[in-house]
Amino acid sequence: MAKTQKAAPTKETRAQKAQRIYQRAITLHQAGDLNDAIKGYALAIRLAPKSSDIYNNLGVALRASGRPEAALACYRRSLAITPGSASVYTNMGNALHDLGENTRAVEAHRRAVVNAPKSAKTYYNAGRALADVGQSQDALDHFGRAIKLQSDYQAAQLQHGETLLRLGDWPQGFKELEVRLSLPNRDPRRKDIPTWDGEQLDGKTILINYEGDEGVLIQYLRFMRELKKMGARVLVECPPHFNQLLKASPDIDATPNLGADLKHVDVQIPLLSLPGRLGINVKNVPAQEGYLPIPNFAGQQLDIHPDIRLAVGLVWSGEWAGRSTNGPIRPSDVKLEDLAELFGIPNIQLVSLELGHGTKDVTRLGLQPLIDQVGSSMMDVADMAGIIEQLDLVICVDSVAAHVAGAMGKPVWMLTKPGANWCWLEDQDNSPWYASMNIFRKGADHSWADIASSLRLTLVNILKGTA
Repeated sequence: MAKTQKAAPTKETRAQKAQRIYQRAITLHQAGDLNDAIKGYALAIRLAPKSSDIYNNLGVALRASGRPEAALACYRRSLAITPGSASVYTNMGNALHDLGENTRAVEAHRRAVVNAPKSAKTYYNAGRALADVGQSQDALDHFGRAIKLQSDYQAAQLQHGETLLRLGDWPQGFKELEVRLSLPNRDPRRKDIPTWDGEQLDGKTILINYEGDEGVLIQYLRFMRELKKMGARVLVECPPHFNQLLKASPDIDATPNLGADLKHVDVQIPLLSLPGRLGINVKNVPAQEGYLPIPNFAGQQLDIHPDIRLAVGLVWSGEWAGRSTNGPIRPSDVKLEDLAELFGIPNIQLVSLELGHGTKDVTRLGLQPLIDQVGSSMMDVADMAGIIEQLDLVICVDSVAAHVAGAMGKPVWMLTKPGANWCWLEDQDNSPWYASMNIFRKGADHSWADIASSLRLTLVNILKGTA
């Protein structure tokens, strides 16, 4: 009987090998293994240097790993191979945004729209880019087009609502903001408690659901007084580092921990829904200053020299916990060195309220003789309020410190950028929320150092008595 011969294995072609490696890289990418995914994409490109898709995916992985310059180069190569790809233009716009080249980012997103005029996602991304450079009306139009193309596009509906709020249409904006509760992991309500619909509250207990934004928590504490006037017993859930501060308020009856089991609660309402339910608009914001009682302060007492004209607090990172050690700086944060023009002004004493990795910036720059570091001694937000009470002025980015100072009625100069939180509105140098706040806005393609020059001039004029 003759033996059956085995067929010789088919030799893998160069194109097949490239595709196999490329698919493996995609799997690694989706699993979050960026380094090995990048290596795989690079090897696939060696085998298939004319594949625009590989360059595009390599760019996405490089951007996700914090290398937007390299990502941008990949997108350009991808477009050179396959001109007019809307997805690549969108990715290019995202990388340009990371690099602070906001005007060019908008142009890339506009080209994406031209090449994919029926893509709701492309209009949405273009709207986000336009909002980032302060072109809110154009952004609103793009979000609206995205919704027309895809009526259930909840992310676009949310951005449309926030843009209306930024433009000052608060009644409609607050209505549209409610769509957030339909997004994954955005609804903070308990399942077994009715939601307050604005009915009378005499003798009822209302729970305010925290929604994760620490600044908004301070900002919206003013509304607790309105609820007390309606006869309510008010419970405000909050993170532990807010407990001491909130307990000092006569308008708050209890501060339960997040997710704690509660009894005898009649109704609840998410924090961000309060102004809409209370009929708040730009012209009727209650309690614009001095609504934040300061608890008895046992923290650090500042050593301010009697010859000092102004004691000025500085905060350059927006998160309460400060900048993380390894994470990139947020677009709304500044670098301490960006504020260098303030350091040489005589007759002021600078005090850092910074927490987290930013506390090392003073030492890194050798500024210990010029900036007192007290932030690291703060245990909670009440400690921050106690220190701010001792200052004459707070200069900060959009942060918990900005809201605390404003709620205390303390003079606060806040640095912000185009596309900032809607509550600061657009193109205004004051705030409907805090009478003591001045807003210094960075242009789309300006640097934070440019804003520091304006801060310095204003401070010098105050010291001269001309401002």
